Amino acid sequence: MPHPLEITYGLTAAELLDAIDRRFRLKVALEGAVAEVHFERKLKIASKEGWLASYEAHDVDGMHDFTLVTLAGQPIRVEVKTIRKERAGNVKVLEVELQKTRAAKGDASSRYYDRTHFDLVAVCMGRTTGDWSEFAYALISELPRHKDHVTKLQVMHKLIFEEGHIVRWFRKLQDAIDAYENLTNL
Repeated sequence: MPHPLEITYGLTAAELLDAIDRRFRLKVALEGAVAEVHFERKLKIASKEGWLASYEAHDVDGMHDFTLVTLAGQPIRVEVKTIRKERAGNVKVLEVELQKTRAAKGDASSRYYDRTHFDLVAVCMGRTTGDWSEFAYALISELPRHKDHVTKLQVMHKLIFEEGHIVRWFRKLQDAIDAYENLTNL
């Protein structure tokens, strides 16, 4: 039985996948969707295992990607992003870009995320590790502000996993949730 997209576009699944594979921007969009699907898998497992009360996925322009509810009843807004790999000389630098795809007309700063837009960023590490189910997490309150717009987030953030670094990057979602709850005194 063909997938509804095969019927809509009159192409086979293989032709649709080939079309995506040959177009850079489309592949980037696909990687964002892949990251969200893998993140939602984690949330399903967390809910089944009983360490997360509930979650909701959002596919709405201008809204964060997920809302989690902890066992203490704390909602946490999550934005899912994919890692970028840059080179600084011979050194590989892992970064995440936190800005919207487009800016509103007449307000270039609208492309930057407001610091209150979400609470936690989940960064899919698949581009660097090949494991698209691997994530790193950071609390938005610990990420640097934009140098010209103090209510907004800086665009590029390096992922540094050293203990004592000013921005804590967590490898486990539960650790990031615990840190958020500690920060909000739950």
